Amino acid sequence: MGDQENVLHLNKTGIRGLEANPKGTRFYPVAGFKGLCVQVTKAGVKSFVLRYRFHGVQRICTLGVFPAMTPEAAERAHAATWNLINAGTDPNQAKADAKEAAKDARRAAVKVNDLADRFIAEHIQGKERGRMQGAEAIRLINQHVRPALGELPLAKVGPADISALLYKMRGTPVQANRTRGVLRTMFGRAEEWELRPLGSNPVVVVKVRAPERKRDRRLTDLELKTLGAELGKSKEAPDLLMAVRLALLAGMRKGEVAELRWSWLDLEAGEIRIPAEFHKTGHKSGKIRVVYLCDALVARLKAAVRTLGCPYVVPGKPRKDAEGKPLPWEPIVGLQSPWERIREAAGLAPKDKEGDYINEEENPTWHDLRRTFASVGADLGLKGFVGELLGHAEATVTDIYTRSAAEPLHEAAEKIGTRIDGILSGAIDPEKEAQERREAKEAKTKGTA
Repeated sequence: MGDQENVLHLNKTGIRGLEANPKGTRFYPVAGFKGLCVQVTKAGVKSFVLRYRFHGVQRICTLGVFPAMTPEAAERAHAATWNLINAGTDPNQAKADAKEAAKDARRAAVKVNDLADRFIAEHIQGKERGRMQGAEAIRLINQHVRPALGELPLAKVGPADISALLYKMRGTPVQANRTRGVLRTMFGRAEEWELRPLGSNPVVVVKVRAPERKRDRRLTDLELKTLGAELGKSKEAPDLLMAVRLALLAGMRKGEVAELRWSWLDLEAGEIRIPAEFHKTGHKSGKIRVVYLCDALVARLKAAVRTLGCPYVVPGKPRKDAEGKPLPWEPIVGLQSPWERIREAAGLAPKDKEGDYINEEENPTWHDLRRTFASVGADLGLKGFVGELLGHAEATVTDIYTRSAAEPLHEAAEKIGTRIDGILSGAIDPEKEAQERREAKEAKTKGTA
């Protein structure tokens, strides 16, 4: 250890006079204090340390760093440490125990809400890819996790708490399973951040997943008619209403709508060209996705008022830094809430007297708007084009992009969009169509007879 023969007195002047040795750390014994030394590192850092034997093993305990620890404080620490040793306690173990106790105390003070805040800030936000999945995770946290678990001490949350939350969500199995997945990742990060012991993830024990029923919900023609009436008078922001129309008239995914930039639109060609990194299958195919627009949608996009300085068709909230300076715009992350307000106002999601949905599983989701686009296409005999229009196909027309190859898709998109827009606007009356079909059927039956 490089002990020195010269003895040091416990005072500031003597300690300040000690110089670093470029060959390494040196120890200077302090006169009159058993085992007490001043340690001087190669970098010149000076510390009070105690050299002692415990169960026959030579050990060193750091008491404090000079000058933050004064000679007087070092003298008191020296006496207290020898008291521990004489009582049969290893001071290094005592320090480790105290450190662990302090860590446990910090853990005990952390609530699930605190974990949620950090998880959103560090795990979700700021990621370019998967932004909309992140937005959905934030929604699940705020809507389900915080109300049920938010005020619980993080260290105390067990499998029973997770099971109780998921049981309450049994009426919405898809939401329950997605919430379970978010919680599992959240508690995994809690272990990584040493907010919980390793291997303590309570969600891992809850292995039963809620059975999911394959959904085939679409908006009927009559529901489209009532939705169209609501869109025409709704007080929601025009860009949010545009978002709904993009899903219905072009079959766009929620994430595609949220990320949509004006620069991706070619309204003269009636197309949206989404770069590979911004659509679901692009990370595998590496290809852009072409969204074909019907004339009605093109007209609405041309008439739309753009938000100054914002690149997004559906703007998020403007942001500012701590000094009040504008920050770059980010995509909207709250499309679900306005859609729920719109569908409720249109009578598509009725509630009981307590304000709960009467049949939440049957309420049309955002994805059901996209499914409606596909279903109308199938009704019109265009099923062969639907997969391509929705961006499902592995090999798309963008592999060898030519106007002649795209023309049938344009025509299919126009027929689907025109049909849906006609019902929304009232130009097509589905009840009148149904009456005409009944009369034609009756006339045919009479003619046969």
